[in-house]
Amino acid sequence: MTSAKLLRCRALAVLSAATLLLTGCSNGGEGSPDAGPTAGAPSAVATSTTPEATAPPREAREGWKVFTDPLRLLSFELPADWVVQPIEPGPGVYAADSVHYAVRTPAGTTAAELHTGIQTEEPPCPASDLTPYYVLGSEPLSISAPPDAVDVIEPRLVMRIIQGFRFFSSYGITDQVGGADGVACALTNTVLANNSLGRVSFGDLEVLVPKAPANTGPQNVTFGTISEAQTYFDSPEFAVTRQVIASLQFAPQAG
Repeated sequence: MTSAKLLRCRALAVLSAATLLLTGCSNGGEGSPDAGPTAGAPSAVATSTTPEATAPPREAREGWKVFTDPLRLLSFELPADWVVQPIEPGPGVYAADSVHYAVRTPAGTTAAELHTGIQTEEPPCPASDLTPYYVLGSEPLSISAPPDAVDVIEPRLVMRIIQGFRFFSSYGITDQVGGADGVACALTNTVLANNSLGRVSFGDLEVLVPKAPANTGPQNVTFGTISEAQTYFDSPEFAVTRQVIASLQFAPQAG
């Protein structure tokens, strides 16, 4: 072998060794601290499926905060010093994945309860049980009825009383009128959500019915006159609860 050929062979050998060394450092060694993700590795942003990724942004007014359910399907505002706590639902039928919360003031008073997945059937209403009811307040909500909903009105926050041995009161959201000609057996405080929440209630009662004296208790708010009830619902004390319920929003329908 000539000297020139020998020199070329040595140069190629050195070059090959350097290439192997560089290859081993880039594939087998640790990358630099500021290096990006390895090609082909899943990106945390691209593959994230957390509910927060599809939740609409929402900011609370000054001095208030926003509560959102774990699945990011609904939200509402409440004063910063109020609390939202999980509760066990009372009698009724609910979907397996339903959620139930109480909204409480700093004093521990329950201002409203939130229930989803309501499947309780409406009780029968014989003509003999019809009794007058009165709407003392009504305002539209920033939610809309599902496109395929029938026999409903646009969701509203309502304050109503129904006549028994006294005037029984309730407040909450509804998408149904109370009854024809101002009489009813019961007043339903529920709204059909436009997502997987199903039927939702947000207020003090899911259903308002007049009760016999023996069946009433501290949880039943009653008044002797319509004027007394109107004064209560117009009071500054109730105004905050009214704002909390009216702030309810549903996430958009998926798909």
